[in-house]
Amino acid sequence: MSPLQRVKNKAAGFAAVVGLVVAVAVASASTASATGTASAPAGYGGPVTTCTGTFVYSAPLISAGGAFAGSYVEVLYTSANNGTLCAKTFDNLEGSHHMEIVLRRTTWQTSWSDSGTFTTFAGGIQHFGTGVCVTVFSRVTVNGVNYEDRIGLSPGYAGDICWMP
Repeated sequence: MSPLQRVKNKAAGFAAVVGLVVAVAVASASTASATGTASAPAGYGGPVTTCTGTFVYSAPLISAGGAFAGSYVEVLYTSANNGTLCAKTFDNLEGSHHMEIVLRRTTWQTSWSDSGTFTTFAGGIQHFGTGVCVTVFSRVTVNGVNYEDRIGLSPGYAGDICWMP
């Protein structure tokens, strides 16, 4: 076997191992994507068209460079279902863009999200139960630029929304 053929064989074997590792990593991820309320992990719901209740958080989505493109996140709370938080990402720009909203109870390993190309909003994603903290991540991507908010005061800050009945 020529030296060139040995290098090609080693490269092919390496590529196969890397592909297997990536496939296992993707398969074991703990974030679930919303396809319907029936497939939501326990404690989560959505996507729903309308979030009801009292506004507990609203913020613009900002790029890493500090730009604002008209997108924002909203989180509402209602006492229904032993307490429900509902979060949505909104885009007021013309056309369709990638949007996502992710909720994660801070003491759990699972999260629930809605992600895709939408014209108006992603979500609402719900979390049920009281006396807990939830991390909310929101993103809109426009022309390759990410506009984000992680509940807190600035992009990249992973603060929580905590609520009590």
